[in-house]
Amino acid sequence: MEDLKSRLNRLVKSLEGDVKGLEAKVDALMKLPDRIEVENLPKTMAWAMDSGDRDLWLSVWSDDIHYLVPQFNIEIDGKEALKEFGEAAIFTLEERKFSAITNIMVDLRGDTATGQDYFMHYGYPIDPETGKASEERALAEGMHFYEFGKRDGVWKITKLKVHINRSSAQRKESVQE
Repeated sequence: MEDLKSRLNRLVKSLEGDVKGLEAKVDALMKLPDRIEVENLPKTMAWAMDSGDRDLWLSVWSDDIHYLVPQFNIEIDGKEALKEFGEAAIFTLEERKFSAITNIMVDLRGDTATGQDYFMHYGYPIDPETGKASEERALAEGMHFYEFGKRDGVWKITKLKVHINRSSAQRKESVQE
């Protein structure tokens, strides 16, 4: 009888481990749709910028977006202010833009998430005097740090902090000083 009890105890412990492993897998599968939606926000942001799709670009941001680029002393609060910034600094300053976002990492916690990625952006600056695009391509490389939130069932970027590691604009400014 002791042998049977011992076997049953081992079987129960084995099953407990299997159930815990299965619960973790089910939990990960349940989060998968949210993870996909959140990971698509940075990609959508980049494609919208490069294609000039202002409405699509605006659709990824929450109404209370907090957008920061500390190296250029840029701090923007709210979607309307970001829309004005986008028009002045993103959609009209360059032609033939190309943005790549890689190594997207996301940490989901219910209806909020944090994330980061690496980015590379290339474009041909438009000369404000001539209205023509430069023959020399400008570049910027760095990292994005995100906060995301679910608003009315839809994921949005609620905060973006841009850290620029290298920019040809910075290089030109430092050469002129």
